[in-house]
Amino acid sequence: MNKFKKFWVENRVLCVLFIIVVICVCLILGVCVKYFFGSSKSSYGDRLNGIEQVEVTEEIKNNFINKVKEDETIVEASLDVKGKIIYITLSFNETVKLEDAKLKAEASVSLFEEKYLNFYDLNYVLKQVASGENSGFVLMGARNVHGSGLIWNNNIDATKSEE
Repeated sequence: MNKFKKFWVENRVLCVLFIIVVICVCLILGVCVKYFFGSSKSSYGDRLNGIEQVEVTEEIKNNFINKVKEDETIVEASLDVKGKIIYITLSFNETVKLEDAKLKAEASVSLFEEKYLNFYDLNYVLKQVASGENSGFVLMGARNVHGSGLIWNNNIDATKSEE
């Protein structure tokens, strides 16, 4: 006991500081573990609350693809759902102009029920392979939940300016 008292008297300040450092390190480790390895089971957190009521089933996907493919200018169509975003890819044959492809994509939005349009964002990719008479295109567009229509990216080719 005398050795402990002697150690305490000689190193009292260092012991208190050491205890404070140990407590701070434990608190920092606890916060880091909670932050990086939190209790959330989903990578989306609570952003997908309510998705069960408006889930996009395989039947809905197949119905959409079949209705879109009824148009003879659409060669291939796909629909993929990730979180609250529906990704739609439409491939067109070589006779379709870019403006017509945009109109067909905008018309396909109406194939979704209103409850899906009020919950999911839509992302479109329109593709056409280049052939002899046309240069083809790849165009992306999006519609968010609060939007009224599709917004398209700028699809202007970067060419050298004529001097």
